[in-house]
Amino acid sequence: MKKISGLLFIAFAGLFSACSTDLEVIGDWKETMVVYGLLDQSQPKQYIKINKAFLGEGNAFEFAQIKDSVQFVNSLNVTLKRIRNGAEIASYTLTPDNSIPKDPGVFYSANQQNAIYSFNSTGASALADDSQYKLVIRSNETGTEVSSQTPLVKDFGTLVKPNPSTTVASLIVTGATTTYTYPYNITFNSGLNASVYQVVIRFLYKDSTTTGTFNDSIDWNLSQKETPDLSGGDLMDFTIKGQDFMRYLGNTLKDYPTLKYRIPGKFKIIVIGAGEELNTFINVNRPSTGIIQEKPEYTNITNGLGIFSARTVMTKFEAPLSTITRDTLSGGKYTACLKFLNPSGVWDPNRCN
Repeated sequence: MKKISGLLFIAFAGLFSACSTDLEVIGDWKETMVVYGLLDQSQPKQYIKINKAFLGEGNAFEFAQIKDSVQFVNSLNVTLKRIRNGAEIASYTLTPDNSIPKDPGVFYSANQQNAIYSFNSTGASALADDSQYKLVIRSNETGTEVSSQTPLVKDFGTLVKPNPSTTVASLIVTGATTTYTYPYNITFNSGLNASVYQVVIRFLYKDSTTTGTFNDSIDWNLSQKETPDLSGGDLMDFTIKGQDFMRYLGNTLKDYPTLKYRIPGKFKIIVIGAGEELNTFINVNRPSTGIIQEKPEYTNITNGLGIFSARTVMTKFEAPLSTITRDTLSGGKYTACLKFLNPSGVWDPNRCN
């Protein structure tokens, strides 16, 4: 007991002794770059967002309003190097880009702009999926340098289903028993370097109102599916039902006082393929569902924080809805009150009960 009492005394003495010395939570200043960038060869321009991480004594919300605390002001050299078979064959300089306005919020102030760098990836500067791309960012003031490298996600080509040459999208077929059980398959073989795919159904339409007619669209995001590996050629299959499509429209679109009627347009299938690093980043940062809420820190930026990866956005099918699908859209149980015209160019308010 005397030994235990002695140990407890030493422990408490050490505890109180430690309390007599101020704890330095904030250490020496260190420049830390936070980088977010996704290369996409389907786009004519590439963007990289670059910020500073900051920590200081005082109110963090006030620091967030100070431009120099969160942004590098005209002090960065940003380069993208094209590498093929281990050799650098081209280099592109990214410049500050103020074309995208900064969203209001904690990190917004009147003197701040989005910390974005960009370059035009067209013509001779177009991204090539036979190469890797290395991002190198250097601070001209401190000499700090960060880097990361990624391959591009290769386009998988044409859809297996539906046939891209099909002239209509037949989400509904005739017959009461089949109207809401008819499966519509979207099938393709994965492309090189794709780690995960998402299919987006984009439905285009026009709203005719008392003040004019306006183009509009709505996106329906299907669940993501991961590929077995990055080598490509794996069969990816997404299945939807006409009932689910109509229900989604019914739950999302609304009638409003100035709306006279809606004109249905084309049905698009957009496929988004993402690289391995982006897929890992998304999975790591998903909301925690278990007891342990702490998330591991994930970054593939050497000497910095953030993510540099690739994706590609591909429109793979575009066609108007079939006649029976348009008729169901105009008078079906989920969408009859949305004022879509039927194939004869009429909307019957009596079907909206």
